[in-house]
Amino acid sequence: MSFESRRNFLTASGKLLVGTFALGSLGAHAMEEQEHAHGGSAARLVLDATAENVCATCQFWGGMRMVSEDRAQVVTQSMGWCNNPDSPNLRKLTMADHQMKKPGIWVRWGAL
Repeated sequence: MSFESRRNFLTASGKLLVGTFALGSLGAHAMEEQEHAHGGSAARLVLDATAENVCATCQFWGGMRMVSEDRAQVVTQSMGWCNNPDSPNLRKLTMADHQMKKPGIWVRWGAL
């Protein structure tokens, strides 16, 4: 590799590196703007852990969720898959706060 081609290679590589960094910074800034506009994570939902017939407190609901330290609340994402074979919503996305209309299907989540 000659001196001139190495210089061109380093110049082109430097421009590519700067461009990649600039695009990454713009993407991070856009995500931060969206979170700020929506008051944090737009998908976060907090529900009462004692709620019955609600998807997020059901054993079969497949969304991301966690129980608070005092076990009084369930913090979830807004959507999750229904995995209950007896439910009419089987293999469908449901909201965490979706109420089960058909009685006898809901099963309390074991973590509660």
